[in-house]
Amino acid sequence: AAGRGTAGAAHRVPLGDTGWSVWRDAVLRTTGFPADGLDLFAAPRAAAAADELLTTGAGEDRFAKEFEEALRAGAQRFSELAADPLLREAVTWQNRGALVAFDGLVRGGADAARNVRRRDRERALLKYWQRYCGKNETVGFFGPSCWVTVDPAQPEVARVNPGESLTRRRWVWFESWALSAYAERIGADLAVRRWWPPMLRAHLAVRDRDVLRPGRPALTLTPVEAALLRAADGRRAAADLVTDPAIGLRRPEDGYALLDRLVERELITWDAALPVSPDAERVLADRIDAIGDEPARAAARAGFDRLRAARDDVAAAAGDADRLRTALDALDATFTELTGVPAVRRAGQMYAGRTVCYEDSARDLDVVFGAPLLSELAAPLDVLLRAARWLANALARAYLDVLRGLYEELRAESGAPVPLADLWFLAQGMFWGDGERPVDAVAADFAARWAGLFGLDTLPAGTTDVRLRAADLAGRIDAVFPGDGPEWSNAAMHSPDLQICATDAEALRRGDYTVVLGELHAAWSSFDCAVFTPSHPDVERLRDALAVDMGQRRVRLLFPADWPRRTSRTAESLTGPADRHLAFLDAPGADPARVLPTVDLVVDEVDGELVATASDGQRWPLVEIFAEPLSAHAVDGFKLVAAAPYTPRITVDRLVLARQTWRTTVGESGLAVPNGERDRFLAVRDWRRRLGLPEQVYVKFGTETKPCFVDLSAPAFATTLCAMVRAARVDGGDDVSFTVSEMLPAPEQAWVPDGAGRRYFSELRLHITDAGREDHR
Repeated sequence: AAGRGTAGAAHRVPLGDTGWSVWRDAVLRTTGFPADGLDLFAAPRAAAAADELLTTGAGEDRFAKEFEEALRAGAQRFSELAADPLLREAVTWQNRGALVAFDGLVRGGADAARNVRRRDRERALLKYWQRYCGKNETVGFFGPSCWVTVDPAQPEVARVNPGESLTRRRWVWFESWALSAYAERIGADLAVRRWWPPMLRAHLAVRDRDVLRPGRPALTLTPVEAALLRAADGRRAAADLVTDPAIGLRRPEDGYALLDRLVERELITWDAALPVSPDAERVLADRIDAIGDEPARAAARAGFDRLRAARDDVAAAAGDADRLRTALDALDATFTELTGVPAVRRAGQMYAGRTVCYEDSARDLDVVFGAPLLSELAAPLDVLLRAARWLANALARAYLDVLRGLYEELRAESGAPVPLADLWFLAQGMFWGDGERPVDAVAADFAARWAGLFGLDTLPAGTTDVRLRAADLAGRIDAVFPGDGPEWSNAAMHSPDLQICATDAEALRRGDYTVVLGELHAAWSSFDCAVFTPSHPDVERLRDALAVDMGQRRVRLLFPADWPRRTSRTAESLTGPADRHLAFLDAPGADPARVLPTVDLVVDEVDGELVATASDGQRWPLVEIFAEPLSAHAVDGFKLVAAAPYTPRITVDRLVLARQTWRTTVGESGLAVPNGERDRFLAVRDWRRRLGLPEQVYVKFGTETKPCFVDLSAPAFATTLCAMVRAARVDGGDDVSFTVSEMLPAPEQAWVPDGAGRRYFSELRLHITDAGREDHR
């Protein structure tokens, strides 16, 4: 990678005198429902009565009375929430089918019989409610984010100005899969498709008359086939190719037939070539405009205009749950009529881009974080970031060691430079497989070094709170986590999520706050995502800043269409002008100017370093070819503590690095066994007492992707928790991991305000650049 510039670059400011620097642009992720919504179902009197009964065996009548009152109050709240317009809109965006349960709760009212159906409906609502109130997920209008500023010239901790509304801007995008379905339908007509540019599939390359294919023998073509493939560059329309005398086709009809055969043989794509990103709509509009047949163009445009009009009706209906539901139903009907495809894909999967469209939004809020916050965080963040630097470099070395071993084996077999495609194929297991991977050993070493730095192994029994001073750690941090700079491009960037605990914006302004580390995304530029960038006023500025910090000519991965959790929302959006896209499998939407198939590169050793060289002579260190999967492992590997049964809270200065955490299993909890609301509540209270848990916690099962909030004093949450434990046992057995962490910040520590004074959970996401080695190559 090219040089990254200097620590004094205009887009960032120094993090004290640590040598790290922070981007002036930052993201504040927030919830869309107030934090105190998590207190709605708390039943402290019922909890106290249950505890007395469990401890003494006395007080059965008192418990029965308080428990029934808690159920009645909870039922009333469920019925009220089920009718809440904002909650109904949130659920309408996410899963219209769930509204059937909401409607049932409204019809039944608080006095409805407590049968299985009623409990199932309450549990469904509660899962949505805890998510919308408690998780800073940036999921549509019920998780709005906003860009904020870091300014050392600002003398206060933060200057906070909420607008009158929850959101400042809302926009509705098509999911790219839906537009691809429409493009496929209209492209079935040759009158349309002949104006679209065929392209050699992204992961293939042509050499003379041979097609190079990863993991398969080269395929020899006829002279005409080879000429046609070389000309199919993703820019020239098929109508142009089939009339090119240099290709040697006798008639255009022969050319179209040959293109169809090449598609069937999986050698070319001949479609609208839509990217998996919000840009898909613009690209499809350009493809339709390029259709040279007027009737075909008019028909294609008419359908596309109907689809967009239906989407625009959805956007116009935002803010009214009933209108929105009608508009979404109409969009689905229009989509299915035009495409013949169901309007939902990957049914039942979360985070999978399932629907035809989605909404994102920006919060109506302006915040500037000032010098005092930077000053307070500099020293503890320095400790954290030095560890992240070590982790990123250690991962690269560990993977390069394995890659070198694979390279030497392949080189010994062939006696020639090694095709990258062969090396990539052999390396897949250690990046995406289920077996032993280098990251596992590095992460274990990392956690052990943390434990040694903080003295976790020598803590007295019963320690719940470890408080340290960054100044006291300064003398040991370099010995525990040595390293003076990033050794590969992505390792120059770390992205922490910081959750600030303050009772309100005024408390934050006067300096009455604590900061909690949510996550640290090591070696990952997390702003480079279509979830965030559309709301930024100057995306080009972000793109330029990323190129300064992480280098030109980065190698990005081109993912297959069915890659897990790849959607339009999660697409990278800050690709630089000289960045390339590495194609290791067949993938849609490849930019022919950027695509770099693995079969087009060979790996050899140059001055002791493994280097990948493309057929045009461009060259990259092998670590840069594998930079993106290495970043993914760096994010996953950054675990501050090992999986001990209990971890105390760890605080350095005013930064909480680790929350109190308890680890058990589904079987050990015993919560899958009880039946009935009464017995489940008592079982949860007993489990809480045995582990010494606070009332409000987050729980995560090894079978789930995300943690879930639980109020252990609430019968409704107790029922939900037991159901989750049973489901985890069904999916994975009694040994499924069950992790519990304290809730920090708590609802009373949420400071982000709206115009009406309600307060919301949030997390501040920063980009922090490692200036320790300014000229990485």
